Amino acid sequence: MVVKTPVASRKRVAARLARTGRRLAGQVMDAASEQQVTLVTLYEALARLEIVPTTVSVDALDAPARRAIARARLVISVGGDGTLLAASHWVTGAALLGVNSAPRSSVGYLTSTRRATLARDLRRIAKGELLPHPVARVEAELEGRRLPPALNDVLVAHQQPAATSRYRLHLGRQAEDHRSSGLWVSSPAGSTAGIRSAGGIPMPLDVRRLQFRARELYRVHGRDAALASGFVEEGQALVVESAMEAGWLYFDGSRLPFRFPFGARATFRVAERPLLLFANPARWAPE
Repeated sequence: MVVKTPVASRKRVAARLARTGRRLAGQVMDAASEQQVTLVTLYEALARLEIVPTTVSVDALDAPARRAIARARLVISVGGDGTLLAASHWVTGAALLGVNSAPRSSVGYLTSTRRATLARDLRRIAKGELLPHPVARVEAELEGRRLPPALNDVLVAHQQPAATSRYRLHLGRQAEDHRSSGLWVSSPAGSTAGIRSAGGIPMPLDVRRLQFRARELYRVHGRDAALASGFVEEGQALVVESAMEAGWLYFDGSRLPFRFPFGARATFRVAERPLLLFANPARWAPE
């Protein structure tokens, strides 16, 4: 089990919240209480199935925790989408179940269960009645070094949000220099997230392709860009060469960043091994 640390439970935060006396403080405290009740329900449901879980904090995914996740047959994330995404980087052959521990304050788009349905869903999983879906991930190499796979997306960008992101794209025989606010490289699961807000297209959850899209691309003399957006099919590779000394690759948000300095090359493909995710594919159905 990979468990979120609620904001209200973090060091020095609870006292600050108590002094504010504002509505936000109440919401944060309510979310922490709701998570605790969810955890009690989860432990009770697992005990009835005679399962004793290994529990780690999402804020302490050190080498032993990562090895435990890699060896597991079932990984349960307890929190929201961020907790599930952080756990997914280290899942190899296990199935991943996301529990939205505080649905009143958390979107939990990737999570498939919550406290009210948790015991039922665990029983169905144990009986083989509820099966995970194979979901394509983003495989990335940086200067030939394999990085953990991304379940949602990778953002290629300058470390300063207001600075221009400069890079060169290669896809097949096409190549193009970009100046933009960054480049999204997204899986089907991530196609309803950041890349969609940038104008991308939602993809069905079961397809094996990636989507890329530049954010706020500067078009020289108003000319269209051939690689402003597009798809990376299975067997293809999208290569991005950094033209930034302070470039970064952000995997599934800000928890897993990698330096991407001037001249470095990152290669993106559909990962050979999908993630086995308990999910509702209807959420990714085209509108």
